[in-house]
Amino acid sequence: MKATAPIIAQGHIWPARKYAWYIVSLLTLAYALAILDRVSIGLLIVPLQATLHINDTQFGLLQGMAFSLFYSVLGLPLGIWCDRSRRVPLLATGLCLWSAATIGCAFANTFGHLFIARMLVGVGEAALVPCAASLIADYFDPYVRPKAYGVFVTGSSLGTAAALTLSGLFLVIAEVLIADYAAFAGMAPWQIVFILCGTPGLLLALVIILTVREPKRHGASATTPPISLRPILQLLREHPRAFVTLMVGTVLNLVCVYAIIGWFPALFIRVHGWGPAQTGWLLGAVGMPISIFAAINSGWVISWLTKRGHKDAPMIAAICCALSMVVFGTFACIVPSAILALIGYGLNALFVNWNISGVYSGISAIVPNELRGQVMALHNILSGLLALTAGNFAVGFLSDTVFTQPSGIAWSLGTVFFACGVTSMIILMSGRAAFRAAAQANLEREAA
Repeated sequence: MKATAPIIAQGHIWPARKYAWYIVSLLTLAYALAILDRVSIGLLIVPLQATLHINDTQFGLLQGMAFSLFYSVLGLPLGIWCDRSRRVPLLATGLCLWSAATIGCAFANTFGHLFIARMLVGVGEAALVPCAASLIADYFDPYVRPKAYGVFVTGSSLGTAAALTLSGLFLVIAEVLIADYAAFAGMAPWQIVFILCGTPGLLLALVIILTVREPKRHGASATTPPISLRPILQLLREHPRAFVTLMVGTVLNLVCVYAIIGWFPALFIRVHGWGPAQTGWLLGAVGMPISIFAAINSGWVISWLTKRGHKDAPMIAAICCALSMVVFGTFACIVPSAILALIGYGLNALFVNWNISGVYSGISAIVPNELRGQVMALHNILSGLLALTAGNFAVGFLSDTVFTQPSGIAWSLGTVFFACGVTSMIILMSGRAAFRAAAQANLEREAA
């Protein structure tokens, strides 16, 4: 990539802006593929349940615990690795692993086999967020950084929309491949969908290895930090309310986000009578442009608020997401009309990505460079063990045991949205003052 001259700011030479945005584009694409490989299983619920004979609770485990178990457990070791060594090779290796594991899902013939393949997807994806968050922090100065994170977050929207839209398209392509090509004659359509989802990641890993340079760390110690949780514990002792409220509040929002990804297709299929392909195309067509706009907009809003002295801008963004879950998310679940549900889904999509932009910008604002990968990994652990697991399992469990009527999935989703959204708002609002103090302390630390 041809790049312009580096930018000098705060006594640090930042990488050339054009090249930095090229890196963000690759990281965004990697994020999109990660979400695609993670959530495309949601639209395959009908053929998978028919083929592997699994119930809603087991399917919730496949979407949640199977992925999140190693995604969470490996988060901190990979975060420490990210803070101590080169991030680009680690990122490319993780990308290769989760892409290959997604392809491996196509060859599972029992619930156990699919569970193991989903675990390996989680192993690979555990490297993405710590590496990406750390790399972006070293490619952009603090005032542009929220915008870069906002663009990166569009990867979540692109991946989710691709999972919804392309999974339906892939099902159609799979039927053609099975009918016209002998190599696919013995395969089921859902198997071909997994192969089509996993293949692009292998190509992107090669591009990253060949074109991405490791940036100089900004504000990090010149010596390699020892492997120890003591620095993180020290930060927690200095600003406990800021860290706890940011972590817990945003994780509760993610419970709702993962419930949307995992179960909203089932809502339209079961309650409103749509087919899988129709559901994917319509949810993708509505959600993708809105979510991409919201992801980019969230970074600009956080940057705009920060420049005007609102050091708690990331918390404000996460609070807006929680309020949206309570109002628009719950509305989309309980209305009797498919059109009204789709409208609620679209309105909620305006704010869903504000939460994850708040996470990246918030951690960047209150954590020194040499600890960002580890703290981001801690957030991933909470996201995996609590949000991803609970968001998928709770909905499936409520559907199997409490709301057992045909429309029970709607009330299961609505209950999760309302309860988690209200709790998240209360927690995040209680931590705004502490977050402002922690952000100011980190600015002074970096300037020293």
